[in-house]
Amino acid sequence: MDSSVLDRPFEQQDAPVSHIRVTPSGGSPTVRMVRTLDELRELKGIWNGWCDDPNADLDFYLASARCRADIVRPHVMVLYRDGRPDCMMVGRLECCPLKLKIGYTTLFEPQVRRLFFLQGGFLGNFSAENIRVLLQELKKSLRGGEGDHAEMARVIPNSIMDEIIRREFSAICTGHFAPLHEHRWAELPVSFEEFLQGLPRKNRHEFRRHQKRLASDFPGKIEFRCYRREQEVDELAHEVEKISAKTYQRALGVGFHPTTEVLDYLRAMARNGGVRGCVLYVEEQPCAYFIGVQYKDTFHGNFMGFDPQFGKYSPGLLVLMHSIEHCFDAETRATRIDFGWGDRRYKRVICNQSRQDGPIYLYARSWAGLKLNVLRSATSFIDFAGRELTARSTSLQKLKRIWQGRLQGSSSIEPENAD
Repeated sequence: MDSSVLDRPFEQQDAPVSHIRVTPSGGSPTVRMVRTLDELRELKGIWNGWCDDPNADLDFYLASARCRADIVRPHVMVLYRDGRPDCMMVGRLECCPLKLKIGYTTLFEPQVRRLFFLQGGFLGNFSAENIRVLLQELKKSLRGGEGDHAEMARVIPNSIMDEIIRREFSAICTGHFAPLHEHRWAELPVSFEEFLQGLPRKNRHEFRRHQKRLASDFPGKIEFRCYRREQEVDELAHEVEKISAKTYQRALGVGFHPTTEVLDYLRAMARNGGVRGCVLYVEEQPCAYFIGVQYKDTFHGNFMGFDPQFGKYSPGLLVLMHSIEHCFDAETRATRIDFGWGDRRYKRVICNQSRQDGPIYLYARSWAGLKLNVLRSATSFIDFAGRELTARSTSLQKLKRIWQGRLQGSSSIEPENAD
């Protein structure tokens, strides 16, 4: 592909590079590389049918492309068998600064060309043979200089995908010490009462106690407001920002920010009836929020936080439980709630399923790719060693809690999804 095409803004690449369409015969696989918006739209039917993660939703994919200057073009690999799509890997080419951190401190920020494959973007029939064929195509893309490296989100250790990646890519082209994250979710029973009964007795008591205490201290002055429509997204963001600005996550530069991409994501989900925003008000003052997205039968938690002024009432817990209760409504029934990455205390209490997963980094066999691998792997190792030391040291854990407390104040439930 001509390099001038790669350097054009994403929104200017509507014209297909080629009008050739793949029509393979027999059962042998053929891969079609999709690099333009027009070709993406042709895939809408199968994409929406296969996708079960809002992060890989086609509407959100297109919304991100419109608002982010660092996205150069699509990079979607579609595998065909007998002339029909059998699976796809949803990615994009990005030209962006790569923040290499130790803890919350950025040490290096090189400018890179990255082939990024989205969370939930492995769609369709991901058999071992299909994975192998697609990874070979990815290797060709890196070898051809389309990117300095590739990042694949949320790969499960020792899965078929992980094993084939290790076979197809040599050690010098594979990242090392990539972080693993705890991914927790809950399979929901038939009723909210049954869900509550499944919680530890101590936590049920805590929930009821805080609920009664808040109602007693502010009689008739408590209200939960739900935001679900596209035209309510701006109001939701405005109200949530009043709370989020007070959280310690904001002091660290993480958590909820009303950026263009976040708002476009919420609008895209709201158009399909998926946004679930809930804000707890006390005396007309917003004090806690939970924002999630229901995608098909799964409710995905995205952001949660509370005003530390109301910390003794655990308002984050109250708004979370109110949001979960709505998962049992007949019209919006969800069978699963997914909290994503992070091993927060409230997730361990509520969730009954977990696994570890994390990114895998693959590099071009070039000077730029290999240099980036060494730099990132070394930074990841130091960060990993530091986290292990902190986790094992009681004194360091106390210092961490004191530091966070000074940024926000004490809390009985750790708020936003800042992992």
